[in-house]
Amino acid sequence: MIALALLFALIVYGVLSWSVIRALGWLGRVCVLPSSSTRALQGITLAAVVLLPTWDIIPSRLYFEHLCETEAGIKVFRTVEVDQSYFRPDGVPDDKKLLDRYVQSSKWNRDFSSWAHITKIEGAIQDRETGELLGTATDYLYGGGWINSRIAPMSPTTCPNYPNHSIHSSIWAEVFKLKRLRKSEGA
Repeated sequence: MIALALLFALIVYGVLSWSVIRALGWLGRVCVLPSSSTRALQGITLAAVVLLPTWDIIPSRLYFEHLCETEAGIKVFRTVEVDQSYFRPDGVPDDKKLLDRYVQSSKWNRDFSSWAHITKIEGAIQDRETGELLGTATDYLYGGGWINSRIAPMSPTTCPNYPNHSIHSSIWAEVFKLKRLRKSEGA
């Protein structure tokens, strides 16, 4: 049903655009404008018709890529060594066990860049007892141009380094490391 509505809207937009451009040609003949002026006016109108639905795609995508390269990622302020019992069999820290002592929070800023349709997601891991910030993870969502953000608002793109928000699970492996055995402990 949505596809049919979009097709109908596209046809109506095309017919209206064609009608306006033709009307400008007729108006140029009635007002006895030079044909070059009439054609220039029609060309400018055609450019506006094409750019109206697509003007923000390229600059907003470039801004999103810039944010992903310069600001997104994991920042570790302090690593914590924990024993083997806090790791899953695959060698990844078990965040469910670590949540007894550490807390992970996230903050979504949907208005980070309203013109570019970019949402900023910041996650953090803190020590529950001391409140010390151990690490942060920053990711961005790009919703596309203004048309795409309205048609499919639930299908944004995340930064390519961390697809599907994997940055917020990857932060655990960056902050928590396996405790090394000392020679006196292993003997």
